[in-house]
Amino acid sequence: MKVSNCTIAKITAYTLILMMSMILVSVAFINQTILDSLCFVAVILLIFILTKIKIVTYEFSGGCVTIRKIHPFSFKKFSSPAVEFPQNYIRDYNFDQHIVSASLVLKVRSKRNRKYAVKIKLFGFTYAQRQKISTSLISIVSQNNFEHQS
Repeated sequence: MKVSNCTIAKITAYTLILMMSMILVSVAFINQTILDSLCFVAVILLIFILTKIKIVTYEFSGGCVTIRKIHPFSFKKFSSPAVEFPQNYIRDYNFDQHIVSASLVLKVRSKRNRKYAVKIKLFGFTYAQRQKISTSLISIVSQNNFEHQS
């Protein structure tokens, strides 16, 4: 199973580029220094937001959970995983819903019994996509807790 926010992330990135270009063109026609400085601050803010946008891909196949992150304008055909571990390491998960995006917190236990929490921001995922991720994680967690108790 593979779930990604590719479409929303690319639409958002192209929209930000369009907004930046419109602001820069408007700066050429405005001769007031206060409005020019406000426009430049807006452009800098949009550039900052553009650098933070990532395409996040959640993949569960073959007993391994893989999460990849890549910028929408990247030309790489292969991106190395941001997080990858066997499904039996996942002990629990939690979705934190925010105004604009959600976060997925995976609670992981390694071979050496060390506990970790991995937080992944899920910008642009629809409710249905988050439900798919949640369904796969429910099956993983219930299977791991059953094996851990036996």
